[in-house]
Amino acid sequence: MLKLAEANRAIAAAHAYARERGYFISVTVCDSMGHLIAHQRMDDALPLSSYGSLGKAIAAAGLGIPSGEESDVDLSRSSVSGVIAHGLAVIRRPGGLPIKRRGEIEGAIGVSGALKDELDEECARCGIQAIDSL
Repeated sequence: MLKLAEANRAIAAAHAYARERGYFISVTVCDSMGHLIAHQRMDDALPLSSYGSLGKAIAAAGLGIPSGEESDVDLSRSSVSGVIAHGLAVIRRPGGLPIKRRGEIEGAIGVSGALKDELDEECARCGIQAIDSL
């Protein structure tokens, strides 16, 4: 199970990577069912980037693949169906990555606010590397 300390470490690593490159991002980490574990928006990040990061994290948790990859999975029948039913957005653009250990999805990280979606995904990858290094 993904712990709060791990989520915070992932967020800090993604923020540090973004800060070094002059991006202003929001980062969200959720559990495998799309429920929020932790979220932070950098100073000067656009307010809507918070929603983007959450939607990308939910998509990655439900799909089990990066949020920008093609998939025929019906997310309304996936592990994240509960949060979708409550009206949370699912964003199918690059920037969300599943967090897996021992072959199981434990959650996902979503990033939004960099200059391009692909840069959001680079920041997310740095966040996951921080968890993997524990």
